[in-house]
Amino acid sequence: MENERYRLWREGGDPTAPFIVCAMFTPGYRSLAERLAQSLTHFSLAHALFEVEAVHRSINPRGSSDLAFSKPGFIRFLLERFSKPVLYVDADMVFRREPALIASLCNESCDFAIYNWLADPRNDAWCPDQDGRWRFFFSIDVESDSQLMASGGVQLWRATPAAVALLSAWERTIAGHPGAQDDHCLDFAFNHGGFPGLEPRWLPKEYCRHAFWPYVEAVIDHPQFPAPDAGQWKDLGIARLDRGKIRRAAKQQPFPRDQVLDRIP
Repeated sequence: MENERYRLWREGGDPTAPFIVCAMFTPGYRSLAERLAQSLTHFSLAHALFEVEAVHRSINPRGSSDLAFSKPGFIRFLLERFSKPVLYVDADMVFRREPALIASLCNESCDFAIYNWLADPRNDAWCPDQDGRWRFFFSIDVESDSQLMASGGVQLWRATPAAVALLSAWERTIAGHPGAQDDHCLDFAFNHGGFPGLEPRWLPKEYCRHAFWPYVEAVIDHPQFPAPDAGQWKDLGIARLDRGKIRRAAKQQPFPRDQVLDRIP
């Protein structure tokens, strides 16, 4: 059976909670899963963490071709198993504060929520150089009210027909674009599909905070800088967006981009 692919490793929290936090990890990520579990336990959040033998190649280029180990395959399994909203998180995330917004979204009509670069008016990324001085790294200086450019480390899903249709479209896009990363495939599916009744919400950076946003106080944190991925993925590029629905934007800058900072204020 498909659910035998996912071995329940750790669960806890209030079983009557309005949502459950879930992640999957391979044996090499066990220490990071331990860190995530400790942070979830600290806030008494309902959670279930699953160990898998591999993840799909849309998550790791050296991964499996089995779509059950893709994010949409795993999330579908979770929705069927728990019959409540699922907050999927990558196993290397850490909860720093109570995620009050997630409970609020579960009480609304929202059935899908994720961080969207296009909807964020201030998304400048900064990185330290070899001397420890912070320099501007990159930004997404386009915007849209209806298009998605996701960071998929944190995602809220409900088992509504529209959300399940998006999950299926995401999985088909992954299957149809071998070698492409899952975030790009989700963008493509969302931006080029029609999902009547879908009620998306865009999570603020605090709920998917990356190390290249040092000026952001995290609720859910990714403490490490992402590993370089140049050349590892088949780049879907601008094709994942509907160009007619995006526009150039003057995004807010937390610091002037030509500055070099000894520390982040």
